[in-house]
Amino acid sequence: MKKLFVFCCAFSLCLSLSAQDPFNSTYYKISEYFNNAEYNKAVALLDTLIPKYLNPGELYFNRGLAKYYLNDQLGANKDFLLAQQSGFNQEADFIKWRTSLDFKVKELVKPYTDFKTLDKKHGYVQVFTRKDSLMGALRPQRTCYDVHFYDLTVKIQPKSKSIEGSNRIYFQTIHNTRQIQIDLAADLKITSIVWNGKELEFTREFNAVFINFDNTLAEGENHMLTVNYKGKPVISHSPPWDGGFVWKKNRMNWWIGVACEHMGASSWWPCKDHLSEKPDSMRINIQVPEGYQAVSNGNLRSTKPLQNHYTNFEWFVSYPINSYGVTFYMGRFVNFNEVYTNANGSYNMDYYVLPQHLDSARILYGQMKDIVRVYEKLYGEYPYKKDGIGMVEAPYAGMEHQSAIAIGDEYGNKEKGDRDIGDYDYLLVHETAHEWWGNTVTMGDMADAWLSEGFATYSEYLFMEEKYGYDAYIKVAAKGMQDIENIWPMVGPRDVNDNAFLGGDIYYKGAAMLHNLRCEINNDSLFFTMIKGFFTEYKFKISCTQDFIDYVNKSTRKDNTDFFNKFLYDATPPILQYSYSIINGKLEFSYQWIHVGKNFKMPFGIILNGNKSKRFEGTANRQTYEASNIKSFYIPNEMRFKKNIFEKNSFTYFWTSWVR
Repeated sequence: MKKLFVFCCAFSLCLSLSAQDPFNSTYYKISEYFNNAEYNKAVALLDTLIPKYLNPGELYFNRGLAKYYLNDQLGANKDFLLAQQSGFNQEADFIKWRTSLDFKVKELVKPYTDFKTLDKKHGYVQVFTRKDSLMGALRPQRTCYDVHFYDLTVKIQPKSKSIEGSNRIYFQTIHNTRQIQIDLAADLKITSIVWNGKELEFTREFNAVFINFDNTLAEGENHMLTVNYKGKPVISHSPPWDGGFVWKKNRMNWWIGVACEHMGASSWWPCKDHLSEKPDSMRINIQVPEGYQAVSNGNLRSTKPLQNHYTNFEWFVSYPINSYGVTFYMGRFVNFNEVYTNANGSYNMDYYVLPQHLDSARILYGQMKDIVRVYEKLYGEYPYKKDGIGMVEAPYAGMEHQSAIAIGDEYGNKEKGDRDIGDYDYLLVHETAHEWWGNTVTMGDMADAWLSEGFATYSEYLFMEEKYGYDAYIKVAAKGMQDIENIWPMVGPRDVNDNAFLGGDIYYKGAAMLHNLRCEINNDSLFFTMIKGFFTEYKFKISCTQDFIDYVNKSTRKDNTDFFNKFLYDATPPILQYSYSIINGKLEFSYQWIHVGKNFKMPFGIILNGNKSKRFEGTANRQTYEASNIKSFYIPNEMRFKKNIFEKNSFTYFWTSWVR
């Protein structure tokens, strides 16, 4: 899923100079330090100046700004607050964003959920209810059976914005049971549930549907039941982040789709709606008004006219598929295709677009072979060869629906936007990566959603490296680091359908952690072999965070627990606490990681004399480095770095604290 950006700001050094001001020359010196990116010197000078000034608000802000560029984020926020309390009223939006967690959280959760569902007193954690547990937990009524095939039929009724349909659920009993749970949104009515020719009794609690059988279903038995239903599905107000249907018109024609990653597939069709459940294959019949097309996952098997001026489009998925990856699109599309060939054979690449965008879409999708070629090199062959690759113009930004990826934003008519992917389209690069990470290696709980989004985002960085080199990789990685919010841990609570997308750190912090891990391993051959191996090991399987940690520990033959605990289970990053002095050309630099486990290790780099990089392996214990003939030094971060002088695997993501 594409990351939502809700806030950006521009800010700069604020100095009000006056010819009569006794500190005028000092102000100019501060400005010079900022212009030369000598932020440590600016902080030291402002330390001496602030106590002498009657109205220091402006100076507090500038010191905070210098600390911000030094990546001393906690110190920066304290100074921004002091500036505000001292009457400084410039850059108000920036200061509010930085210092008011209440304001920031409200902005970040707007597209996803009601702010009232967060507990402000306990770090803005979500307040979970039984409804969340019924959806998120693997309760006995779910673990007692395993679905191996869905046969779904859905009729789309645009005029009433309603649907009706049925789903034949083929399953095997894992444990003896007389009751199973399926799921369907409470605003959709179940008209009947049929098993062996008779209607079954059922009860509903929120979206959970408990089906009662007359006799015990024995372990190992195969069964099929049919769920018939109808109603008006929830409408998305901010797709795809806020799940639901999108009923849209384009040039007077209906253009309809659905996205439901967090909300769940049961928002529009009955199923065992838990992330751990992936049927082996699936048939999808989408019935739409005559003259429209329905595009879904897999391959189109047949098109059949129906009564009342409707047409049935039968699609078939040949591989395991997660429930939120099941989708449809209705519109007046045109289709074009091409064939992708690798060493093992060929498969189809199909594109469905609105007619007015055909020419620009042909240009845009000319990038797809390059993108797939890179990912096949990094991770292995495209996982869905029989189904082919599918891209569909959607009435919302983007979503990684398996073999039917949603691509919105009007082909060729959008800005590069939030990511710099060189000559390539960010949305294509990101969503295609999900065919490997998210669709094929699938998380079994929303708590592990970083495995999908973190790997897909990091794939953008690796794509840049493959196409443009290591400097381009560092540049896009640094940009991603700037978008990390550090409000909630990446791994959230389990068994409650946690909204892991709040704040977006599963994207950029997940990618930053993978980048940091690469730097810590400091052996690219091992790192890339490990990532490809993890994909191969969990291909078409359900995975969790601990699976990845265990795989890394086994591959590296060392315990990385403290590293993963910090980045996955702590809201804030490690802090590099340091002190330094340069006297007569001699540098003395002391450093250690703080607020980390005792076995935490991670490298970082420093730049000496503006042109020489040195890599350090930091630990929780204080270390000291000395060097001669040093005129200047700084610690690079995502806001201040020179790509072409980095020592390999030394540029990492962290905060700092300068002890003076």
